[in-house]
Amino acid sequence: MKNARRRALSGLGALASWSALATVPSARAQQSAAMPASAAATAAPAAASGPSEPALPHFAVEIRTGPTWDARKPPQEQALFREHSAHLRRLREEGHVLLGARYADKGLLVVAAADSGAARALFDADPSMKAGTFVYELHPLSVFYGGCVQPARRRSG
Repeated sequence: MKNARRRALSGLGALASWSALATVPSARAQQSAAMPASAAATAAPAAASGPSEPALPHFAVEIRTGPTWDARKPPQEQALFREHSAHLRRLREEGHVLLGARYADKGLLVVAAADSGAARALFDADPSMKAGTFVYELHPLSVFYGGCVQPARRRSG
């Protein structure tokens, strides 16, 4: 049982979908990286001083293994795991997922949605949530220090 628990915990920590979310740069980040430094310096103040759309509310979504998670199987063999990964990828591509990370045996997403009902709908539509492979908790998130988090570089060796 001890090995099964360890495999489940380490497996959840190795979820490919979380890694993919944390390492895929947003379109805005790609544009900024391609922009010359002088253009970036002049574009930032203009964007900040001009009218802009208000940001959607943010929510923290904590994802854990659910009641149907099979501790004897690695993550990629769990029921609806591929569909879960595809669903998170879609949410990222649609601009809902702002940040994806994991800690301990949990996943953490920061998402943007019109309200908590809309945010819940995003995760209620995940086939793995419906089946109980994963469960989630949603919390309003108030950002008090804006910024950018980049994934840590993997150490070789």
